[in-house]
Amino acid sequence: MRIKVKIKRCDPTGRGGCEPYLQAYDVDVKEGMTILETLMWIKENLDGTLSFRRSCRSAICGSCALVVNGTPKLACKTQILREYEGAREVVLSPLSNFRVIKDLVVDLSPLWDKIGRIEPWLQPGSEPPEGGWIITKDEVERIDRESRCILCGICNSGCNSQEVDPEFIGPSAAAKVYRFVGDVREDGKRRRLERVSGPHGIWDCSRCVMCNEYCPKRVEPMTSIEKLRVEAIREGLVDNAGARHVEALVDSVNRVGRLDEAVYTFRSLGFLRSIGMIPLGIRLELHGKMPLPHIFPAIEGIEEVRELIRAVEEEE
Repeated sequence: MRIKVKIKRCDPTGRGGCEPYLQAYDVDVKEGMTILETLMWIKENLDGTLSFRRSCRSAICGSCALVVNGTPKLACKTQILREYEGAREVVLSPLSNFRVIKDLVVDLSPLWDKIGRIEPWLQPGSEPPEGGWIITKDEVERIDRESRCILCGICNSGCNSQEVDPEFIGPSAAAKVYRFVGDVREDGKRRRLERVSGPHGIWDCSRCVMCNEYCPKRVEPMTSIEKLRVEAIREGLVDNAGARHVEALVDSVNRVGRLDEAVYTFRSLGFLRSIGMIPLGIRLELHGKMPLPHIFPAIEGIEEVRELIRAVEEEE
């Protein structure tokens, strides 16, 4: 079957200074043929100047990550006919949120820098006992998902927070943090949590769930970020807007059984910083969207809600 494959290209040596453009190739494809095999065929038979990354061809190294019809994927495990049948076209682009070097090759230095800053190695507090540590199955399963990460950059490419704030720790590095925070042998847990609890850290995640959706190894980085938030609060690292917001939410539900959104800004940002939100509050009021404080009694059955909260706190 012959289809047209469009590739978003960029030539840094050209006059446009890597100005992106689409180039189409007519390719004969067959059942089971992958995007990576298609790219290799184009390079070998049609255009030797085409640039892309590849290595293992087994969805292990993460080198061949790119964007297929708007969704970041691994080229080596994505079948081209499946993509064509779904969208009636195949458009290949470099990963988003990274600087393009040439064609489908991007600069992954920001990803590696963030991974390096979180010190991705175990930091035990003592030497292993004679015969080594004995790790239970449950303890291994606690960090199993995070251990699957192949650092392909797909989650960072699809991350909305990363797009808005390039300094955001990113889902990939955050997952690596929990891989060690959740390890029973780790002694630097609090220090790791302190590093990611400040600006550009775990509380800046918008919870768009794109990293969970796109991850080719089912690492679920957003879930890792949620677990890091829980651990940070348990360690008493609550001097930030994100943790204060969570505490305000729990307090509101415990008090009246509802979400008292009107007090969130003051509890999360504090009085002085909340003053800067007055213009936004006025615009919300003009559009009838300004929440009012709950002045009504607690909901019926509030004791049952409070009992649930107490049960969770006691379990923790």
